Amino acid sequence: MLTRKDGTPITPDNLTDEDVALSPWNVLEFLDSEEEIKGFLEGVIEEGGDEACIGSSLVKAAQARIINQLVKETGADRQALCDLFLEQTTNGTETPKINHDVVVKVAKAFDVLVPA
Repeated sequence: MLTRKDGTPITPDNLTDEDVALSPWNVLEFLDSEEEIKGFLEGVIEEGGDEACIGSSLVKAAQARIINQLVKETGADRQALCDLFLEQTTNGTETPKINHDVVVKVAKAFDVLVPA
């Protein structure tokens, strides 16, 4: 049986929004190799993401690459680095505007082709 932190059982009769709240999902936790990064970007493109979506995905891919390199160079905990990057990108700042030429150049660095 599921219980709350205070030990109270959770039942259909006393279920609250707090009981079913979802934790934030951080894609950086799963992009732990170049193959995963490339597959992620190709998936976004195959699903027909617009430039804003592709641009945002490229930012995540670049962050993942940096995290992977930092883990190799420093031996730092990968999860801690992912949490740091997540915190820094969700503090209310706007996503930078990315034009098509920039999207194409960054995607090429990941060996991914973006449709014209």
